[in-house]
Amino acid sequence: MKEVLPSFAFHIPRTIFGMNTSEQVGVVAKELGATKALIITDQGVHRAGLIKSASDSLQKARIEFEVFYQMGESAPGSAVLECAKLILEKHYDVVVGIGGGSVLDGAKLAAFAADHGGTIEALFNPPPISKKIISTILVPTTAGTGSEMGIGALWTDEKTHGKMVVFSDLLCADAAVIDPILTMNLPPVITADTGIDVLSHAIEGYTSPKANPVADIVAEKAIRLVAQNLRSAYTQGAKDPEARYNMMLAANLGMTAGYVSGCYIVHTLSYPVGAMTHQNHGKICGLLLPYVMDFNLISNLERFARIAEFMDEPISGMNTRGKAIRSIQAVKSLVTDLGLPQTLGEIGLTKKDIPAIIDYVYKYYPEQLDWNPRRVDRNDLQRILESAL
Repeated sequence: MKEVLPSFAFHIPRTIFGMNTSEQVGVVAKELGATKALIITDQGVHRAGLIKSASDSLQKARIEFEVFYQMGESAPGSAVLECAKLILEKHYDVVVGIGGGSVLDGAKLAAFAADHGGTIEALFNPPPISKKIISTILVPTTAGTGSEMGIGALWTDEKTHGKMVVFSDLLCADAAVIDPILTMNLPPVITADTGIDVLSHAIEGYTSPKANPVADIVAEKAIRLVAQNLRSAYTQGAKDPEARYNMMLAANLGMTAGYVSGCYIVHTLSYPVGAMTHQNHGKICGLLLPYVMDFNLISNLERFARIAEFMDEPISGMNTRGKAIRSIQAVKSLVTDLGLPQTLGEIGLTKKDIPAIIDYVYKYYPEQLDWNPRRVDRNDLQRILESAL
């Protein structure tokens, strides 16, 4: 029996949003009772000087800190554990993650692993603990993954090359400091890759079978913001600070929708495709999104029709099905305008790769298939992936 009045639960971190808010990191760390901080970032963010405002604020707050700038793409397990070891050996009491989704996930997981003894087993099967010990402050430098808001994190098992996902309320950051200034000079390709991930989070959250009033509100706003601002952020960059601001807000809201009601097989399929092609996660989500929407359309025509409205599609006079179809066309149009790949063939996959992708899903993420709004099996995944070739 379908539940008419949904139940839902979620955690969100304390959130500080606005221009130049990264200058408040030291104050926030002080309020958390921190005395020693480990900043986790990557080489690109470090070279771009994007940690300066946060590190200066830590210094001003008289909080001792060290910088680890070797976090790699998709948070390699070795880097996560190296950070966890540093946390335990040097008694850091706060982790400050500054970067894109991989860095933020790596920072969350490093603190999480340190709380669980610092071993690799903590990332596979963490023993229960009563409370979070190491505080985390997350500062995103891309308007995309929304990792600063979520209770999940992805890491790479370097032995199997698998993309592993950990979910725990203990991964919720103590504070998310969201400063659109840090995204002003993002290259167009990163703006596109991360921005389309925002749309995927919001659409999946809005059409999830676990959709609820909170997810509906933030998802609708996120979809509207992406439709109205991503093209300008992509083409104008720092010349349109309002678009950058709005995309940062969309990323925050999109992930909130995604984890409050749950993402589904767009993301589930993106993990093996990413592992096989080494392509950016957001790029893959953008590629798969229209094909998964087409498959799921029948599950809730009304919601997909409203997505077309949110994306400012010309739908006056159309019936519900026609409007729903326009939502798919709207996503395809955006993907095209951003110069993103539209088929799996464009990123090097062929029909012979499909069984391995499906096997990967059933090995690592079978429970996520139940999150899809339409019942899905191996044959369905085969058809979706073939249509995406």
